[in-house]
Amino acid sequence: MNKLPDFKNNLLRVEKGGEERLLKIPEFEALTGAAFIPVLDFASFSVLQDIVERTKKMHRKGELMKEQLWLGSYFRKEVESLFFPDVTIRWIDDFVGWGAFAARAFKKMEYIAEYSGKVRKRERRDKKNAYCFEYTIASGIPTPYTIDAQDQGGIGRFLNHSDHPNLLSTLVTVESIEHVILVTDRTIEKGEQLVFDYGQDYWARRKKPKDLI
Repeated sequence: MNKLPDFKNNLLRVEKGGEERLLKIPEFEALTGAAFIPVLDFASFSVLQDIVERTKKMHRKGELMKEQLWLGSYFRKEVESLFFPDVTIRWIDDFVGWGAFAARAFKKMEYIAEYSGKVRKRERRDKKNAYCFEYTIASGIPTPYTIDAQDQGGIGRFLNHSDHPNLLSTLVTVESIEHVILVTDRTIEKGEQLVFDYGQDYWARRKKPKDLI
């Protein structure tokens, strides 16, 4: 398990019942019922070590996409710096739950968040876990791991699905570790909900809700 940096005094902009407040992380965790951890938390050192070794092997063989390496360099500072975006976490309703909304206007290709959570081996019961994101090292090449954000995660776990997303999820490599990051796919106006496409595999076992935007 990796050592997590101290960020508990950071503030998050939260809105519920029409009231917007700035909450410290422990207050936000109490409100949402999930631990706020905006970085990948590896279940064990062996999991981390295996991922690094797989990545280095694929890099030597030239199997990593140039795009994920370039974007890893481009967004390295955000990935490594516990970046907190200008967003408001807002309670929408009992059906949708929480959502993330732009607290300012964004340009295309701005970094929003990493999809963070517990990186662990996949399990059969994950089919019923709506917060799992497949952990891959390169596009189309699966691993035995998943990113589980059910009980912990960052801004990424509060982003809802849309068939017409304004965010793009993309894979980047930083220091031989893969990260799924979410960046703006177009200009976004202040107040817009930030959404991305969960993908066909996610909806293969679930009924799609009404599109949010």
